Amino acid sequence: MTNQDENEYMAKKLRRIKDNKCFNSETGFTILELLVSLSILSLLTVTLLSNGFTSKDPFSDAACEAECEKILYTLLQHQNEAIMDGYQRQVRFGKTAMQVIWTKAGVNHRDYIPVETLTFTGDYTGAAALTLHQHGTVSQGGTVYLNGYNGVVRKIVVQVGNGRIYLDEP
Repeated sequence: MTNQDENEYMAKKLRRIKDNKCFNSETGFTILELLVSLSILSLLTVTLLSNGFTSKDPFSDAACEAECEKILYTLLQHQNEAIMDGYQRQVRFGKTAMQVIWTKAGVNHRDYIPVETLTFTGDYTGAAALTLHQHGTVSQGGTVYLNGYNGVVRKIVVQVGNGRIYLDEP
């Protein structure tokens, strides 16, 4: 290939590039238009992210409520099992978990129910245990406070005469 052929080849290539619509300056966007559109998109993104992801209160409220109900239903389940199989259960509330202990046919059983969004305070925390008797009653009446990390406080009330266990209304 001679020098003249190379020059003609390069000239043709440059003409093709100029004729290409992508590189035609009449149909493209200016830098100012691109900057304005990018700034609008970034403002929208920041607004959506700040409103959507930093506000976790509804999520933590729902999680706390779900764990309160989980603890209540677990207590009611063990109370029903004590009635059905005739073996009493002892329930203890630690700082971040509920533990249910019973002996059935000479075998010790333990249920450990951890919680993530709340802590326990009240009558059955520490050394005091709630006994769920096989005839449906309980050893003593009292209240367990379920303290959510988001500031919500719910309570489980245990009535001594009839053994009723319920979660108070918020």
